[in-house]
Amino acid sequence: MSGHADSVAAADGLEPEDGGSRDRATLIGLAVVLLAAAGICALLGSHFLLGALRLAAGILAGLGLGAVLLALLPARLAVRPRVLVAGATALATMLVLTVPAVIATRVAPLADQAVLSIPALGEGDAVHSLPAPDSPVLVRRADGSAQVLIGQVPHSIEATPHDVLALSADGRRLVRATGASTEVILLDPTASTADGSLPSRSFEGTPIALDGDRLVQRTCSDGLCRNSGYDLGGSEEPLWVVSAPTETRGADPVGLEVAAVPGEAPGLLDAARATGVMPSVPLSFDPSQGWVQLDPGSGIPVGRILAGDEEECRIAATAEAVAAQDPLQASPLVITACSAEDGALTATAFRDGEVLWESAASPVGTWDVRIDHGRVLASGTEAGGDAPGEIIATEQRAAWTAPGGEGVAQAAAFTARIGLDGTAMVVSNESGQLLAYELADGANTWTLPLSTSEGEVRGTLSAGTAVVLDGVRRERPLEPRSTRLLRVIDVATGEVTSTDLVAAEVSAMRAVGGGRALVTVGDETLLLGA
Repeated sequence: MSGHADSVAAADGLEPEDGGSRDRATLIGLAVVLLAAAGICALLGSHFLLGALRLAAGILAGLGLGAVLLALLPARLAVRPRVLVAGATALATMLVLTVPAVIATRVAPLADQAVLSIPALGEGDAVHSLPAPDSPVLVRRADGSAQVLIGQVPHSIEATPHDVLALSADGRRLVRATGASTEVILLDPTASTADGSLPSRSFEGTPIALDGDRLVQRTCSDGLCRNSGYDLGGSEEPLWVVSAPTETRGADPVGLEVAAVPGEAPGLLDAARATGVMPSVPLSFDPSQGWVQLDPGSGIPVGRILAGDEEECRIAATAEAVAAQDPLQASPLVITACSAEDGALTATAFRDGEVLWESAASPVGTWDVRIDHGRVLASGTEAGGDAPGEIIATEQRAAWTAPGGEGVAQAAAFTARIGLDGTAMVVSNESGQLLAYELADGANTWTLPLSTSEGEVRGTLSAGTAVVLDGVRRERPLEPRSTRLLRVIDVATGEVTSTDLVAAEVSAMRAVGGGRALVTVGDETLLLGA
């Protein structure tokens, strides 16, 4: 009779009672094991932040729930429907426990936050900008081609590798100098011509300076040289023409380090080529007198001689470290850094050709100098020593001091230096902080926390902007281990203009003015920030 009952049960799609009980007990035991393993994986995954264990916990939990459901479904149901229901439930549980967690920790592509995208910067490509909001950015490729980024649109500029491209100090124009002629391009897309090109004017000769609408040009013919002034908003005829010395010596680049004693005098366009910014103050060297500042409105020398013809001096025109309170006193400064025979340096600042301040002589040594923001920063070694160091001359004191002076000397040890210009130094310290110090007196102008004190902190500083990449403290097991925190910071205020998580490899970072940065990821370079 028992065999007959089993046959009837099997014919009705039911399992024998004793066999069904054994199967349910086995499934429940398996479910307990799976759920216990899921819990262990979840605990270990959270503790050790292991994404594989976190995913395994979701998968095991789904399988365990499926096994429980398979055991609890009525035995009178056919095997296939029971397996399908349990399998579907297990799969749904796995997806619910894993997919949302993966999505929640996914790092969005950096391109989603970018203002614009251009082809990736390569070796030999240069980026030039101005420390002003919404100012244009000049991207010069190694092959000579160029783009100007205006707002959210890149504009291509035709140029050869021999041409010099430089932005005006106010960011309104771009100068293209070929040596024989000068083209001044107005960087105003709303004034573009019918074919979409930017409006421009051309002049014979080599540009010396561009101050607002006043362009100062130099031309030579038949052994005679002349300086001419033009009003870019007016007639094509020059406002003035005066004779000029045949000497073609030019000023030094602002913000770039050069040897204190020049081995070879720079050419007229060397500074503009190196910095990508056209000088706003016309400076002229006369072998019989020395350096003088010219009035762009008349071409007449202003004030006294800035440096004698026999002196070994570096000279450049820069903005002041701090904006003048009186708009009438906001004109750029001319800074000289002159070397004595023993290598001691003396820095002098001029406004309109008159001495504003002068430093004492620096220690004797071998120095390189950088003129930036109305100050002179020297790096090198003192005579009799072999340890390299840095000293700075500013408007605040006569003596040369270490950058930041006692204020920086008493700070916590630095772990990385992000960058330095004429006004500030941005560093990280052992306490896990990102800080900015004023170079003259060492005042701590702002402090930001680093996301983690572990891992490398790197970045760059230029045009009043710092871009910093540091590690991210992982708090969830599925967060990518390659994630880094990218911040763009206005150095003057400490305002963070852009904060982004980056999982992809960042191959290059270039800080540009106005709290922005060009960041290269893969085959594209992205403009981030305000």
